Amino acid sequence: MSINKNINESMDKIMDKNVKNVINGLIRDYTCGQLRTQNIGESVTLCGWVNKNRDLGGLQFIDIRDKYGLTQLSFANYKGDLNILKQISLESVIKVKGSVSARPKEALNTKMPTGEIEVLVEEVVILSKAKEPPFLPNSMTQATEELKLKYRYLDLRNKNLQDIITLRSNTAQKVRNFLIDCGFVEVETPILYKSTPEGARDYVVPSRVHPGRVYALPQSPQTLKQLLMIANTDKYFQLCRCFRDEDLRADRQPEFTQVDIEVSFLTQDYIKNLIESMMKMLFTVPSNFVLPVMDYKVAMEYFGSDKPDLRFSLPQINITDLFATSAFTNLQEVAAVVATASEGKGLIKAIFIPKSMGELSRKDADALKDVVAPFGLNGVYYFKVAGTAIAGATERSGGISKFIDGNIYQQIVERLRKAEEELQHFYSIFGHTNHSKNANGAASEEGMWFIVAHKNADATHASADVLRRALAQKFSIIKDFYAFLWVNNFPLFEYDQKEGRFYAKHHPFTAPHHLDEEKFFSNDHKLLSECRAEAYDLVCNGYELGGGSLRIFNPSMQEKMFQLLGLSEEQIKNQFGFFVEALQYGTPPHGGVALGLDRLIMLLCKSDNIRDVIAFPKTTSATDLMAQSPSAPSAAQIAELHFKWEN
Repeated sequence: MSINKNINESMDKIMDKNVKNVINGLIRDYTCGQLRTQNIGESVTLCGWVNKNRDLGGLQFIDIRDKYGLTQLSFANYKGDLNILKQISLESVIKVKGSVSARPKEALNTKMPTGEIEVLVEEVVILSKAKEPPFLPNSMTQATEELKLKYRYLDLRNKNLQDIITLRSNTAQKVRNFLIDCGFVEVETPILYKSTPEGARDYVVPSRVHPGRVYALPQSPQTLKQLLMIANTDKYFQLCRCFRDEDLRADRQPEFTQVDIEVSFLTQDYIKNLIESMMKMLFTVPSNFVLPVMDYKVAMEYFGSDKPDLRFSLPQINITDLFATSAFTNLQEVAAVVATASEGKGLIKAIFIPKSMGELSRKDADALKDVVAPFGLNGVYYFKVAGTAIAGATERSGGISKFIDGNIYQQIVERLRKAEEELQHFYSIFGHTNHSKNANGAASEEGMWFIVAHKNADATHASADVLRRALAQKFSIIKDFYAFLWVNNFPLFEYDQKEGRFYAKHHPFTAPHHLDEEKFFSNDHKLLSECRAEAYDLVCNGYELGGGSLRIFNPSMQEKMFQLLGLSEEQIKNQFGFFVEALQYGTPPHGGVALGLDRLIMLLCKSDNIRDVIAFPKTTSATDLMAQSPSAPSAAQIAELHFKWEN
């Protein structure tokens, strides 16, 4: 994990000597990372954990550690019984009193902030003796992830994790101050609430005083913050806890914190300008920093994802139709793709890696099948190109080259040229290079083409996305900067073929695009499928940092949305009756956004695992190994809550 200057700046503020004098009453005078040469001669009291003890031929030393650093303790002038040192085990908590002294020149440690001094111990007290820990939090030997989660309180003694916790605290405070300065009011909303389905499963809480009834933990305060707009709050924010019972991964937890924002009488531009200013405040970005806007269709077509990582280029291109009459369709998998393409399902995509970036051996290219296997693909097709078509000397070899005649190849290259031309605006912002610059569409570099195909277009997009990122990592072309952008014009609906019904792409309170309202009320399946949403996502480095939308504020439009989503009148009344009624009492146009605080901190500290930025996280199976939860309820709880429990 790389800890950048955001954390260092946070720690410098805490390490400021003046901080210790704010409140008296601690049993220590200084932290273990605070003493410097200007303190030489002072009598001090330190408290902390024993990080290391050393016996150098009669000279006894202990390194004492706390959240803020290390200080070397010397027992050269200690008048007490040195046998006490035999009782001080690693990770024991001690208090020492002594005088600050300069280290001998031969013992200076320039790698340590306190490396020019040591404390000559006069008194030592064992405050808490530690038994042998299952691992040492600052050891070079890494414990397993499972062991660290089981003993999370030990792992949290690690300086990196403590620095991240401090960074998180300071970032939350910056966000609060920023929004309050912009005229926002912080409002707390209930944790025990009503189930209002928003895309994931709810966590439910049985009620003791209302047998047979349950509360739901909020997936987000969506209806509540909209009710606050109806209530004339105007500008609301909250750093709120949210709960979603969904499959987990490296950037997702069952409970998380989001920066929740809602505003009345706004346009999309207001939210985008607000968040752009917030990102400038939180991240180190160029002075001319702007967030470009990418259409959802462009993101999916060229990157296979609605959260593209634009720290590198490597666009994907759709080449499905080029193989409709090719011998390539003799391959069973590709034949199935082409057969379903006419129905708008099958999809074939290609990615070009120029030789200047690197080359893959046949063994490495064949191994890419493991990258796309989770999406149901049998493998990745490829072929190499040597020479350039402009010189009339293009040679195609390896892999599926026998299926790529000159005409098909020229069309593939032309599509890459058009893709890079359409993405030029983003290339200019993020400093990428075009690899297909020739006027006649011929590739300007030799290289290797990679092709993925599946009869389900979503599977092709997903596999092309993960392949693109895998190749970028393989060739080390991912630049070290923050590639922010907005993605907008999302579809309003997703259609489930199996269930024969529409689902909301974001949530059922998102307004249809103002240019698509006629389609929204049409009841025509095709037109409804084409409906766009007044929605926008903030994306950075392949992560969705947040999403938002302009909301439906017209009662008849909201009821229509519920109907299109297949809800009966009874379901609408039971689940959303209170909200639909509230819309009828004068609702201002409003909208907002919710940013994932955990993911923001992940980016700030350059971690790739959300567990690093949460004090007490769950595993990917939503369990807490430390507290051993979830756990079975007791018989008394079952009886009180009036529900049946099956083991």
